[in-house]
Amino acid sequence: MPELPEVHRAERACNHNMIRKRITKVETQQDNLVFCGITNKEFETSILNKIVVDTGRWGKYFYFILNEKPHPVFHFGMAGDIRFKDQDAFSYRRKKSKNDSEEWPPRFWKLVITLEDVNDKSSPSTTMAFTDERRLARVRLVDSALTDPPISKLGFDPLNNMLKLEDFGKLILKRRCPIKALLLDQSFSAGIGNWIADEVLYQSKIHPSQYTNTLSSEQISALHEKIVYVCQTAVDANAEASSFPNSWLFHYRWGKGNKDGTFMPDGEQIIFQTVGGRTSAIVPSAQVLVEKSNDSSRASENSKSARKRKAKSEKSPTESPPKSSDVKDTVNKSKKKRSRTKET
Repeated sequence: MPELPEVHRAERACNHNMIRKRITKVETQQDNLVFCGITNKEFETSILNKIVVDTGRWGKYFYFILNEKPHPVFHFGMAGDIRFKDQDAFSYRRKKSKNDSEEWPPRFWKLVITLEDVNDKSSPSTTMAFTDERRLARVRLVDSALTDPPISKLGFDPLNNMLKLEDFGKLILKRRCPIKALLLDQSFSAGIGNWIADEVLYQSKIHPSQYTNTLSSEQISALHEKIVYVCQTAVDANAEASSFPNSWLFHYRWGKGNKDGTFMPDGEQIIFQTVGGRTSAIVPSAQVLVEKSNDSSRASENSKSARKRKAKSEKSPTESPPKSSDVKDTVNKSKKKRSRTKET
């Protein structure tokens, strides 16, 4: 599945090729799964003759800002992609796809948009195709790209609005689940997928199965730093995997089926476990599963709180019940008081 860097590259390509151009032709294939909440014909008529003012990305979604609403929002799903006519095809896939041929429109196309420059009528038109061979991609129309669902329901974007370390830590410690599962939760952090999560955890020296509420301050700080580092480095490389640092787990994580095992360049073994419903590549020598927090200060505070709760719970049972003689004295005193009141 394309993750933040791959979607960022696609959005930048759209920005470079489509800004300040008018949509003069829209062709679509009928698909009630890919076109979400609208028909393909409604999509055509809604964006035809509109001008692309800007483009943007949040997490794994990218969108066009048109001169009039509604605005299109795209998600690649597992195998979505874009192509520009007469330009070299870019694919985030490690293996060449059947869709990488030179035919136009490309195989599995769902929509084709043709645009013309509003300032230069003599310039050649631009044509973009959105493809999806597995029908898991999504195309929507919204009034506001960032404040309407689905983007409004997403968590922070590591490059667009990364949380401050303090807020990041508080958000993590509120949860109780494997850290890998939390990183994949798009309502927590938008754009992180399987390979980014594994890379971040490897570089942070955190086991993907470690529970969020057991992370130390040092681990949370490392996690915060590496999320930004991995995403920014991949984006700066324009999602070209061959340009990622050679030390990254990314280059060696694909050998799950190797009979002789899978190893890092230094000889450290890579193992594979299912965490958060996804296969995780782990280097056990670097990623040790910690059952309890290493943060002594937080452990001390938790211990104090526990002692206070215990003392409070023990206070009530240690109190002895009132003696029967005390009860009788209290009743007699009450009766005498009422008697004096009547006499007066």
